[in-house]
Amino acid sequence: SFYKKLGLKGKTYEEALDKAIDHALSDGVNICRREAPIKTGQLRRKTDKRKPSKCEGEIINTARNGGGEPYWQYVQYGTSKMNANPFVTRTANQIKPKLSRYVEEEIKSMGAS
Repeated sequence: SFYKKLGLKGKTYEEALDKAIDHALSDGVNICRREAPIKTGQLRRKTDKRKPSKCEGEIINTARNGGGEPYWQYVQYGTSKMNANPFVTRTANQIKPKLSRYVEEEIKSMGAS
């Protein structure tokens, strides 16, 4: 089998990917909190991670504006009265290389030759 040829000793690529996603999500939450502006602190406090299923994850923010809409979008993209502060984009740009590295590390730790 493919996994045997890689030398993964009974473990699967999906397990390595899931662990790597867990690491990247934790880092992503920390980076996003650090990158979010501090005007009220809502964006930082209300940032968290969610794992809907194995090998899937997302960073979420539950801060809402006065109309009940997601506040992060207004900060990220700006409004007619407020310049954009693309903190989500900055977070994504920092997480991408980390996720790749985490996947490689997990596969190596599983014994891939």
